Amino acid sequence: MITAIAAGLAAFPGVVFAALVDRVLRPAPAAPVRATHARATVAVFEEIPPGARWLVCDTTTCAHLTTRHVPDGSGYRCTGCNTLQGEL
Repeated sequence: MITAIAAGLAAFPGVVFAALVDRVLRPAPAAPVRATHARATVAVFEEIPPGARWLVCDTTTCAHLTTRHVPDGSGYRCTGCNTLQGEL
């Protein structure tokens, strides 16, 4: 069996075998990258409200990360989970 495979490989010229291996086993990554780039959407930026601050949110909803808080009454309202914290 191994000799049959070796004989089959020996019958292929090296250039044809290399081209076959490159097309079948090593697909070029450029096509998927280009396709993903073509589907990318345009980023939309929003204006930051005046007085906004990035504070650590104490709720598990925001996973205790720093999120944007906007002034609301006597404190700051989290834009992620809508909780009120602190005083102005």
